[in-house]
Amino acid sequence: MAKYRLDRPGIFKDREERNNFNVALLGFKMAVNDSLTVYNLADGVVDEFHSEDGTDEAEGSNDTYCASNDNYINQVTGSPVSYSGAVGATGENTESDTFTTNIASGSPNYNSGTAGVYTVPTGTTAINIYAFGAGGGGTDDNPGEWPDGGGGGYANGTLAVTAGQTLVTFVGRGGGGAQPNNGPYGGWSGGGWGNPEGGGGGGITGVFAGYSSSPQAVANAKGIMTAPQAVVIAGAGGGAGTLGESSDGGAGGGLVGLTDAGNAQTSVEPGPMTNEGGGGGSQTTGGTAWSGPQEHGGGGLFYGGPDGPDPEGEIFAGGGAGYYGGGRGRGGPGATEYGGGGGGSSYYGHPQVTSGATTAGSSTTPASGGESTPLYSAANFPGFEGQPGPVPGGSINIGDGGGNKADGIPGALLITATGVPLSTSSTTIVSNAFTASSAPSTSRIVVFQENVDSITLNTDLIASVSRDGGSNFSTVTLTDEGYTVGSSGQRILSGTVDISGQPSGTSMRWKLALANNASKVHGVSLAWN
Repeated sequence: MAKYRLDRPGIFKDREERNNFNVALLGFKMAVNDSLTVYNLADGVVDEFHSEDGTDEAEGSNDTYCASNDNYINQVTGSPVSYSGAVGATGENTESDTFTTNIASGSPNYNSGTAGVYTVPTGTTAINIYAFGAGGGGTDDNPGEWPDGGGGGYANGTLAVTAGQTLVTFVGRGGGGAQPNNGPYGGWSGGGWGNPEGGGGGGITGVFAGYSSSPQAVANAKGIMTAPQAVVIAGAGGGAGTLGESSDGGAGGGLVGLTDAGNAQTSVEPGPMTNEGGGGGSQTTGGTAWSGPQEHGGGGLFYGGPDGPDPEGEIFAGGGAGYYGGGRGRGGPGATEYGGGGGGSSYYGHPQVTSGATTAGSSTTPASGGESTPLYSAANFPGFEGQPGPVPGGSINIGDGGGNKADGIPGALLITATGVPLSTSSTTIVSNAFTASSAPSTSRIVVFQENVDSITLNTDLIASVSRDGGSNFSTVTLTDEGYTVGSSGQRILSGTVDISGQPSGTSMRWKLALANNASKVHGVSLAWN
């Protein structure tokens, strides 16, 4: 049962005004409790808006009635509108009202960047996410046999959302190619490092929900995001080793990241040290780094191994980041050949994601797993990295692994949605005529109103009363009397007006004019004397 405030001292001019106000509230309470549409009093009427029976639809305008919530609202629903936004590693986008912020810095700052934010458009209940993983960096070897970084994986899914919800976005940079002078770095964010001649792993591409802090403060997904916040993630490719084409970096997953082409967790030839490719990340754990302990370069949640330079000076290739990242490929002191890093896993297991799927990239022809989707087009990703466009057969493609000492190609992110926009309308709600026993001189109105937007009383919501059937109206100055219950929800707005200057009559009507900002009206009580 709803509670209503009665007899508030200091608000009313006299006892008669207070009594009329209390009668109006009691009438409204009875109407609510008995589910009455219109409740007639001896000198007044209460309409709790259980239907449109108490209002004159011919006299009103844009008076949208919500039968499920028993209210009128000054909002109109538009036609469905499609939204899309695509972001590559340099931050270009096609929908500025849904995507904001640059995603990542350009070369040579492989492992620096900034998380982005996606704001769900008005009227949208679900979005489609298409994530393209970044490629791993390449190395050099014999001419025509240089190992390539692994191609990035691909993941997609449909996420249930609410309008105005914000999601954090990451678009991975490609892993650095083998360049002793620059690392090579793992790609932002979370790509495993190569050292000193192996390729770096690509960084994470994905969407996260439920992150409360500013996304601009996020430097790296590792240690900041948690598994429940992951929505859709595309695994990145691992960096290349130095065993020719047999040590291309492992591609990003699929639900499981791939190992390098020929050296997964095995010794490939006699030598001072075993030379092994890194394992791919799975849905539950990071990829392993050779046969030693994980701290020697295994992948983890959102990052590929190793997480930074190796102080022991071993030669290795970095694992690709992912839901769980790939492990490093390894070669010890004195080794001349070693395996590539493992690829990171992709992910779509968030409980509000439906229609999820993944496609692994390629380790032997290091191409992104997303190159086969129709959404992979220059139209969706214009001007990608200053190249002609990320179309198959072009000079570069999203998420391809790097060749001869070349950096891996960054990933990309595409989000699409269909929403039904809402706009505020100028609305007039007019009651039916109610007959008074004699021509009244004053009238008191009580309006039960709820904010959608913040409104200015007596500007965005104006009340008026007529005693001659609506030919003339007198404006009421409304006062906010507080909430019906607690400190939020429906408010009680009331005011008294002198109607004696109108032509004499007994046909009583009230009118509400709503404009500028959206507001809900749950009921009106009108009394006269």
